[in-house]
Amino acid sequence: MKYITSILLLAIGLQLAAMNQNNDSIQSKNKPKRYNAISLRYHSGRVLQTNDFVKGENDANQVIDYYQSLNIAYKVQTDGSKEWHHIFNFPYYGVAFYSANFFNVDELGTPNALYGFMGFPFKRGERSLWGYELGFGLTYNWEPYNKYDNPFNVAIGSYRTVYIDANLFYEYHLSPRFDLRGSFGFTHFSNGGTKKPNSGLNLVSPSIEISYNFKDRPVLIRTAQPAYEQHYEVAIQLGSGSSNILYDNKNEPANPGDPKGTADVMHSYLNLSAAFLKQTTWKNKFGAGLDITYDEKANVTVTHPEDGSEEPIVEFADKMSDKMMLGLFGTYEFTVDRLSVVSQLGFLVLRKKGTNDNPFMYQKFGLKYHFKNDMYAGLLVRAHNFSVAEVIEWNIGYRIKWH
Repeated sequence: MKYITSILLLAIGLQLAAMNQNNDSIQSKNKPKRYNAISLRYHSGRVLQTNDFVKGENDANQVIDYYQSLNIAYKVQTDGSKEWHHIFNFPYYGVAFYSANFFNVDELGTPNALYGFMGFPFKRGERSLWGYELGFGLTYNWEPYNKYDNPFNVAIGSYRTVYIDANLFYEYHLSPRFDLRGSFGFTHFSNGGTKKPNSGLNLVSPSIEISYNFKDRPVLIRTAQPAYEQHYEVAIQLGSGSSNILYDNKNEPANPGDPKGTADVMHSYLNLSAAFLKQTTWKNKFGAGLDITYDEKANVTVTHPEDGSEEPIVEFADKMSDKMMLGLFGTYEFTVDRLSVVSQLGFLVLRKKGTNDNPFMYQKFGLKYHFKNDMYAGLLVRAHNFSVAEVIEWNIGYRIKWH
């Protein structure tokens, strides 16, 4: 009897284990592959008065200080299946379409943008969420500067520009499927100096947003992750781009009714850099490096005809050395898994001084994405005075990494 009872208990145990395994399998199969949502956001805010065009020097002689916009977004909520989900308190990411109205269609057009974004929660409550969101993309459908048809628009010089957005938000969960959000943010449009004029547009605004989740919101339980295993790396990077400069004739036209002559010139840009970096935590990476830059606009010679209505003559420097610069920079990267948000502060230590020197101090801001084989690609906006964009640098690189 004892053996029969043992066999029965063993059989019951095996059956219960099989049932539990089947239940786990069913739950795994029933678990959504992705927690996604769709949202609609409305902005109503101010245009910062950062150039003469928006201050009223336009065809309508009116200040451009108000705008409205709408965007529709597709979001994906991280579910905790990877370490970085817990490190960043379950961020979300997605893509969005944006459309703005500046109530000046003839001179600014009807700009639309396509961009990607990531949101990072500061604090999660039972039915609420505090955090910040960053977005980066491409804006098109501007009505850009034209010497004859749109001569006042010094803000936007190209049909396409970069779109940059950052906002702080508070979100309230109305139900397992619906969310209501209020936010306050900053938006910037610029072409990075690829086409002049390029004063850019800067906006600030509150917004309101409603979201619908396609599945019930997941239960997100944050767990402590192991300390980051610090590593070092050497990153070698090649970048290229082009910049545009409008050279105005400094002399007055012989006929006062004639417009000033302007030479519209594109300049090539190449950059080779090497940096030594140390990643100290899941989020932070620090380092320093050197830049070797070829800039075609360095030390150009400009001749101004006596009649100011004629285009000036622009001649590039003859010697390669006149167009070369050596810079030293410090860098910080905010890392989210394979994505890095890059900021650099650099100083030119070797260059040929001329009448149109590049500023001694320069900055670079942008993104880069690392692939599994340690190759990476990205873009950086090179600027000076922390506000004036010189060129957009598209780059590829490779890192040598060790612990």
